[in-house]
Amino acid sequence: MKLNNILIFSIQLSLILFLSFEQIKVRWEISILYGNQDKINLEYQNLKEEEHKLKTEAYFLNSPARVERYAKERLLMQKVKPEIIKIEK
Repeated sequence: MKLNNILIFSIQLSLILFLSFEQIKVRWEISILYGNQDKINLEYQNLKEEEHKLKTEAYFLNSPARVERYAKERLLMQKVKPEIIKIEK
């Protein structure tokens, strides 16, 4: 009877130790995942800022005033004055 009680006690103690180690392991993994989530959120914010900068730059580069100035200065283009065409009936 005494041996049986010692066996049950040792099994319970082993189970408690095992579950305690598993709990520590799970908490450690959760903390790592929270850290990864923070890094991912920070990277997402940086990418959104970069996207905003790139869109702003694209709008600037495609602005009609800039395109016109580029055409005049670099390509030596000039505005053509419209010709007046008279239609007689």
